[in-house]
Amino acid sequence: MSIDYLGEKIFQEEIQAAGQLWILRGAHKNIYAVEVEEGGWSLPVWSSREKAAEFLQNARLIGQKYVPEAIALNLFTQAWLSDKMMAIVELQINPHGKSSRVLVLTSEEFRAGQPPP
Repeated sequence: MSIDYLGEKIFQEEIQAAGQLWILRGAHKNIYAVEVEEGGWSLPVWSSREKAAEFLQNARLIGQKYVPEAIALNLFTQAWLSDKMMAIVELQINPHGKSSRVLVLTSEEFRAGQPPP
């Protein structure tokens, strides 16, 4: 069993138990994300407010301020990942801001790990 698999499993268990995941929202209601070469966005997501806040302390983001915001898991899975305008193609799972190494799942891999609605 790989460390990546264990990290994904723990993340899935934590968000299922809480019924939500966390993103970073900017002052202008924008979302912190990273553009990917193929077109679309790589969205960092966290399993807790504390982990998202730790990322903000360690990442040294330049520019506007972001704050952690909870998103209901069913809304995220059914609406956000299906929204072509948002173009979320992958998710960065619990990045911590101290390293560029992060566990990445495609949107399809993430959806496949969720129980049916």
